[in-house]
Amino acid sequence: YYILLAFLRGGVLSYQNKRRRLGGESDRLAEAKKYRASGALLLVLNVTLSGMMAQMIFSKQGFHYYSWTIYGVATYAFYKITMSIIHLFKAKQHDDLTVRAIRNFNFVDALVSILSLQTALLFAFAGEEIDVSLFNTFTSIGVSVCALGVSISMIVMGNKRVKEIKEEETRGKI
Repeated sequence: YYILLAFLRGGVLSYQNKRRRLGGESDRLAEAKKYRASGALLLVLNVTLSGMMAQMIFSKQGFHYYSWTIYGVATYAFYKITMSIIHLFKAKQHDDLTVRAIRNFNFVDALVSILSLQTALLFAFAGEEIDVSLFNTFTSIGVSVCALGVSISMIVMGNKRVKEIKEEETRGKI
């Protein structure tokens, strides 16, 4: 999952760097199409994430951290989710779709960090009377639905931008 997410981020950033190196005016249509494609790839990545979650739940497995390192992981996970939410709202002010795409990827990544933290905490501190797989199921569904919402919103926004740009171009030619 994390390898695919890294490739997705890298692809968006390399496209942005390539565009900057070539200079000139930005191609808004290509950028909108890349944003839409990134949303579709995030949707495919969500299927991978759902498979990973299902395997974790059915095999009753989770993340394990030794001793006090779980507290460091918890601190980092909460920092990550807080900063990704802040950056997600800040990115809405930008018109650059590359910034928005990276912020969306970071938000989904932070949600997965919270899921992995929860599983680690439950395995470390839950007693026998707590059904760990039940909690993991609910959190997994929540993370999957949020990731699905982010990817669908990226696709819808990308389609909307592509239509707007094409309409502007046809009005400019007439």
